[in-house]
Amino acid sequence: MMRSFPLVLLFGLLASGPLTGCATLTSFLGGLGDAEDLWTEGQAALGRTDFDAAEAAFSELVSEYPNTLEGREALFYLGVLRLDPRNAAWDSQVSEDRLGEYLALAGQGERLYRYPEARAFFEIARELNLPPDARVAVLQPEERVIRIEERVLVPAEESRQLMAQIDRLRVQVAERDSTIKAQQDELERIRRTLTGPGRP
Repeated sequence: MMRSFPLVLLFGLLASGPLTGCATLTSFLGGLGDAEDLWTEGQAALGRTDFDAAEAAFSELVSEYPNTLEGREALFYLGVLRLDPRNAAWDSQVSEDRLGEYLALAGQGERLYRYPEARAFFEIARELNLPPDARVAVLQPEERVIRIEERVLVPAEESRQLMAQIDRLRVQVAERDSTIKAQQDELERIRRTLTGPGRP
């Protein structure tokens, strides 16, 4: 199970990413037309958590405009949206692969606007793809102790017999208490008789 801090980081990125990313890239658009439309479409879909539509738009950007700024940055979003727990197609392996492709572009001299975030998410995805006991401590599954209370089922006939026995014991206790009370009263009467009037 993924711990809470990577999820908080992820939500924060996706909440702020589409607006800042769109504003940054729009200033670099050079009349690409279709690339700009795809970029806007992908950001809008991501903003409304329509992950299928966002992935389709970003995938088309990567395949049709791989050498543009939009095409390169789309790789980042293809990696991140597969790491969002709200995405039904969540897949940390796909996320690691896409983010790895994005980070590899830095080695080719390309400027990557989401490099620090991509590096962090790549490491999270890579850790999640390791066996649980090989991950860093905070990404290892938490141990949970589940206590199961043992319930004893008593057959109906035996239950009736037990209830009858309990009732008999209650009657016996009541009779004993009544006898003790009568004996105490008798002892008190004898004491008063022996001491006579006016004696303590």
